[in-house]
Amino acid sequence: MQEFTAPLDSFRVDREGNDLTTFIAAEKRALAQAIVKQLNKYVAPAEVLPVGQKPPQGNCWLVTGTYDRVNQGSRALRTVVGFGAGGTKLETRVQVYSTAGKKPSQFLSLLTSGGSGVAPGAWAAFTPAFAFYWPGAIGNAGGASLGGLSIDRARTAREIVATISEYCFQQGLISERKTRRPKKLGELPPIQRPDFVIPRSGL
Repeated sequence: MQEFTAPLDSFRVDREGNDLTTFIAAEKRALAQAIVKQLNKYVAPAEVLPVGQKPPQGNCWLVTGTYDRVNQGSRALRTVVGFGAGGTKLETRVQVYSTAGKKPSQFLSLLTSGGSGVAPGAWAAFTPAFAFYWPGAIGNAGGASLGGLSIDRARTAREIVATISEYCFQQGLISERKTRRPKKLGELPPIQRPDFVIPRSGL
């Protein structure tokens, strides 16, 4: 796969200049590595192509994409208020190509959208019973503060690979047991098979 293209105006983060450039480069690399890790686990051997290197021609697929929106949000607001205040947002457009012909041929495309920070913040734990206030506040604040772009990135990688996995199953390329199912807008989340299988005794 190739690292996603990342227009500067798609990133709303607390960095500018060289810091922003470095942040975007690290984000692109991290997402590509997360996708490749998932592909290797659930679909087929994969690697991140060095920048500028052409994809190999033959029985290969090429995953590319673009960052449409990256909103860093505010950890302080997520921690104190929560319920979406200060939440993050990560949206991408993804294309998958076959490189079997003279030119790459697109056969699959998808959009991903997700964010974090919906959990309640510290204030939501307020209760007149003072003894219950601080434990609840600490618990809420901790849960809300865990949301961030790193979680959004991992989720995005999972959904991209799950979509490719589902396509492979539909084409008869992988078994149902190995198939991952993406979360689609307007549908209930699918029940995924576990990553491990407990062997039966006597086998």
